[in-house]
Amino acid sequence: EWPKSPRPTPYEVLGISNKAAAYDKRRFYHLVKLYHPDTHDHHHHHHHNHNHNHNHNQTPSSSTSSSSSPSPSSSSASSIKSLSPATRLERYRMIVAANELLSNPPKRRMYDTHGLGWSHGDQPFSPLRDIDRSWRHQPGSAANNATWEDWERWREAQQGGGGKAGEPVYMSHGAFASIVVLMCLVGAMAQTNRAEASGAQYVGWADQHSADIGGRLRRNGSAVAGLSKDQRVDYFLRERE
Repeated sequence: EWPKSPRPTPYEVLGISNKAAAYDKRRFYHLVKLYHPDTHDHHHHHHHNHNHNHNHNQTPSSSTSSSSSPSPSSSSASSIKSLSPATRLERYRMIVAANELLSNPPKRRMYDTHGLGWSHGDQPFSPLRDIDRSWRHQPGSAANNATWEDWERWREAQQGGGGKAGEPVYMSHGAFASIVVLMCLVGAMAQTNRAEASGAQYVGWADQHSADIGGRLRRNGSAVAGLSKDQRVDYFLRERE
């Protein structure tokens, strides 16, 4: 059954636990045979012709026996057949992408640790956003300082709160403001560099991943020309062993 979440994780797409130490491809093979475009197209025409021939030669007794409930696999194939071609193709691409990620230990660790490498469901960079959010809400953070009074209170708190109201300030307001502006610039530059580095890493990986899939699809299209449906699906699965 396809996950009900509108943004499924690669684990949910393949229906496996994220606690499993080793990745098992059997679920991937099963889903490919259900969603592979060649399988569906062939199944549609074969099923139609088979039903036509079967009904033409059917006897009353065979009609009674054929009314038994369908097997789970045929039920799954029937429900998938009712989907639009665009939905089936999108799910098929997600299945392939989930296998590409989870079957590669470094990519899987990158996803499990940082949320990177999966653009089909849960949003990337969420751990980085969590780090930034925790910094903004931790005690003593300067992230929420908006006015001069906020910065004065923050400075007094950093100095231990020992100062008295009206106590002379031994630094000019201009110098202090310059230091504050410099601190803000340094912090902004650090965050920008961190976001750009993570974003560039992800975008580069996504571009390479898309190029690899496109090249593989073109090569597969040439290699499977003239093969039967079963041969095409078997060729696809061998390519991913």
